Amino acid sequence: MSNPPLQDGPVEPLAVVFARLTDVPLDQVDKLIESTNAVYGELNKIHGHPYWGELVLHQGAAIKALREARECLDALRSEAVGARNTELGVTVATAVVDGERHYATTSDDKAALVEKVLRPPTAGAAAHLYVWDRPYESDEIAGPYQQLRVVTDPEAEAGVLNYTEESEEGDLTSWHTRNAEPLPDAPKLRFDTGSALLFPKDSVLPFRALRAGLMEYVVDGARPEALQWQQARWGEH
Repeated sequence: MSNPPLQDGPVEPLAVVFARLTDVPLDQVDKLIESTNAVYGELNKIHGHPYWGELVLHQGAAIKALREARECLDALRSEAVGARNTELGVTVATAVVDGERHYATTSDDKAALVEKVLRPPTAGAAAHLYVWDRPYESDEIAGPYQQLRVVTDPEAEAGVLNYTEESEEGDLTSWHTRNAEPLPDAPKLRFDTGSALLFPKDSVLPFRALRAGLMEYVVDGARPEALQWQQARWGEH
């Protein structure tokens, strides 16, 4: 049987097609996995039956196949979200603040996200910002090649940005912000709460400068040109 001839082009806009692909039935697969586990949960009651071994074998194969299917569907959904956003020219900013993830796509929401990372609930705790064609939902999956670490002292209204870029070969390059006129009363800021690594004094900037850089970053994830940068170094404060 021959394959049907390819159409000259999509009958619908690509963004519409990609949007439909994002609606994969993950919840239905989850229910199926749950139901299958529940059914097979009775297996130990028939341990002595001749078919017990075959049932256990099929249980393992079925659950493995369902979990692999779910993983594939989740990957399809994620890629479709990225393809749709790329087609529409949309970027998604993801902020991790106190272990919680927050997402923004519109200018207003991104501005609110910037304020959230500038004033985290725990002063001195590092927040992280990522910009991608989709939400960055888990550190367990490959994500964008750039990230921005934000450490601030909200009371002093000052902080530092650490920009890290990873090459396709896995090499990391890291920069701190640079203040050509260091604040005389710059707060001591650590790489993270409890860390022995101190950001240098000349990396600390007032909120007005940080805010300008962050608003530039959440557009495309590139290192903000509104700020000055220096190679990352530690312990000089």
